[in-house]
Amino acid sequence: MHVSLAVRFSTFTLLSIVPFAAMTGQTHGEQTGSPCPAHPNTLRAMHGCYRPLLVFAPALDNPQLVEQFNQLKAHAVDMKSRGLLYVPIVPEGHNQPIPGSRIPTASLSEDELAATRHRFKVEPDEFLVILIGKDGREKLNSRTPVSMDQLKPLIDSMPMRKGEMKQDLQGEE
Repeated sequence: MHVSLAVRFSTFTLLSIVPFAAMTGQTHGEQTGSPCPAHPNTLRAMHGCYRPLLVFAPALDNPQLVEQFNQLKAHAVDMKSRGLLYVPIVPEGHNQPIPGSRIPTASLSEDELAATRHRFKVEPDEFLVILIGKDGREKLNSRTPVSMDQLKPLIDSMPMRKGEMKQDLQGEE
């Protein structure tokens, strides 16, 4: 039986890649050469890796911002398991992680803060919560704080999350 050179080369390439991917721990869901950053500072850096929860508020002491933070702080484990990042966006630009907090938080650069506010057309005096999926699309938009009881089923119904849960179950076997 005659096998063409192209078929042999393709087979060799495929067989070479599989062990390499296994050695490096890469799976089909990861992009080769672009691992997820531990501390992303742009929405683009979060794409495919995290689900940013953008929380726009007029000030750090805004009652709705404080309530939103309090809704999340008891659910740090749920947030981490779902790749959910709390991203406060206030006009002063003070969106740094809260000291002593376990909540996964992302800090955007000053330019990214302005671009994000412009992209979603949010005025400096408005409160708004927007959940962005790993696919980069808006999944939730709320003028009031959102509880983890609302976020968990929404995130768990997303196709990428269903795939993550399936992989987690297969890993336990």
